Amino acid sequence: MRSSMCVAFLLVVAFAALSSSPVAAATPPRPKLEWHYYKTHNICRDAELYVRNQVKLFWKFDKSITAKLLRLVYSDCFITGCDASILLDEGPNTEKKAPQNRGLGAFVLIDNIKTFVERQCPGVVSCADILQLATRDAVQLAGGPGYPVFTGRKDGMRSDAASVDIPSPSVSWQEALAYFKSRGLNVLDMGTLLGAHTIGRTHCSYITDSCIITMVLEAQTLA
Repeated sequence: MRSSMCVAFLLVVAFAALSSSPVAAATPPRPKLEWHYYKTHNICRDAELYVRNQVKLFWKFDKSITAKLLRLVYSDCFITGCDASILLDEGPNTEKKAPQNRGLGAFVLIDNIKTFVERQCPGVVSCADILQLATRDAVQLAGGPGYPVFTGRKDGMRSDAASVDIPSPSVSWQEALAYFKSRGLNVLDMGTLLGAHTIGRTHCSYITDSCIITMVLEAQTLA
């Protein structure tokens, strides 16, 4: 339990670093995030409660949403910052259609939460904040710790599959580290963000290379 809590907490730190990395900095200036933004500004005081309750309802029937949300947040934040552009469908070739994002899930969950929140507070709470809040709540339901999520994000309006530049699972750890460093992240950030992918399921195609390498090394050892 303690190790899982540490990983979840480090994930928060890594996402915070990612949101302020050169990738995010290259996008238009973002509003300053605040603790309990919607309550502080009295524009949707129970926004976080609405999100939490909806996540609880979904989690009772599908506990895989924790893994799905973690990967969805990673795929969103790594491109143009945490702006929910991964959720957009408008356009012929959006981020969610990129090969690297094959298998992403939890889109229906976020859509349903957004619909519910819109009924309570029309046009106020961003999808970007909903995605971050929902992920935090799902991590806690899965046994991780609760952690602060600062809110006040604005949703991105553009989504392009060509902008998706996520390292392949088959690259060496040296190549992966060089890639993360190019994003202003360090080895701890890399280990935390990639380690979060160990929860949930994966496609065989993502690990075939690693399996082959392992079998070759084992054969050489026995030879």
